[in-house]
Amino acid sequence: MDTLQISSVKEQLYVRKDRINEAMKQMPGNSQLVDLLKQVDSALEKISSGTYGICEVCKESVEEERLFIDPLVSVCLGCLNEAQQRALENDLEFAAKIQRNLLPKNNQKISGWDFCYHFDPAGPVSGDFTDIIPLNDGSVIFIIGDVSGKGIAASLMMSHLHGLIHSLLSFELPVNKIVEKVNMLFNESTLFSNYATMVLGKAFPDGKIEICIAGHNPPLLLKNGEVNGLNATGMPVGLFSNAQYEVRTIQLQQGDALLLYTDGLTESEVNNIEYGEDRVINYLASTNGQASKSLINELINDHTQWLSNNKPADDLTVLAIKRME
Repeated sequence: MDTLQISSVKEQLYVRKDRINEAMKQMPGNSQLVDLLKQVDSALEKISSGTYGICEVCKESVEEERLFIDPLVSVCLGCLNEAQQRALENDLEFAAKIQRNLLPKNNQKISGWDFCYHFDPAGPVSGDFTDIIPLNDGSVIFIIGDVSGKGIAASLMMSHLHGLIHSLLSFELPVNKIVEKVNMLFNESTLFSNYATMVLGKAFPDGKIEICIAGHNPPLLLKNGEVNGLNATGMPVGLFSNAQYEVRTIQLQQGDALLLYTDGLTESEVNNIEYGEDRVINYLASTNGQASKSLINELINDHTQWLSNNKPADDLTVLAIKRME
C-alpha cells in the first residue's frame, strides 16, 4: 500500500481505538472489546514496523481491497481456513442480493421518455451503478457511474454513492449542485484512493435534458440521424472536495436517444483489440428509431458475440434514454 493509503488506514484505526475505549467505559471487562482493542493495537504496531498488510501465514501481501473494507484483516484469501472461506462466500452472496435490490425497475416509460438498462457485474458484485428516479414534478433523474477498483470494496463504495445521491434529492438542487455535494461528501467519507466517474441528468416532460458529466465516458446523443459524444466537463467525484461542475442542456425531439455506458463496454478486449467507442457509435447510428429495450438488447448481443468465449474483465452497464414518438 502507498503512503497516502497507509496514512488513511492509520487514521481509521485510531478512530476505532477511541470508540472502543469509550465503549469499554460503559462495559468494563467486556472480553470482545478487549480482544478487538488488541487487534487494533497490533495493526498500528505493524504500520509502525512496516509489516502492515503482510499475511501472517504465507508472508505474502493481503489483498488491498479487503484491507480497505476491514483494516484488521491479517490473512490473505489463499490462507483462509474452510470456515472463513464459507463465511466470505455467504457475505458475497448477501452483498450481491443487496446490490441487485438497489437497481431501479427496468423498461420504464415516464413523461414521454423510454428508459432501459443492462447491468452485468464481472464478478458476484459490481462497482458500476445506475438509477432511474421519477420526481413529483414529472421530471426524471437518471444516473450511471463507475467506482474505481473492483470487487467487494468497489461495491461498498457504489452503495455509499447511491445513498448519498438519494439523500440529496429532497433538497431539489440543480443537477450540477447535486454532483458537487456528492463529490464533497464522498471525498470526506472515503479513502484517498476512492473515486468514481458518473453522469447525473434530469429529463423533463418537454424533451429537455440537463446533464452533468463527472469524468465519465462520453454519453452518445443520437439526434437527427447523427451521433455525437458529450464530453465530460468535470473531474471524477472523490478527488477534490471543492471541485465544481457544469450543467449542459440539450433538447431531444421524438425519436432522439441518449446512450450512457461504463468502460466495461468499450474497453473490453479480445486479442488486445478493444470493442471501442467507434463500434458503439456506428451501431447507435444504425438503430433507426428502435425502442430503448431493443437498442440495448441488440448492442449487448453484438458485444457478446464479439467477446466470443472470452470472459469479461470488467463490470458492464448500459443505460438508454429515448424520447418516445
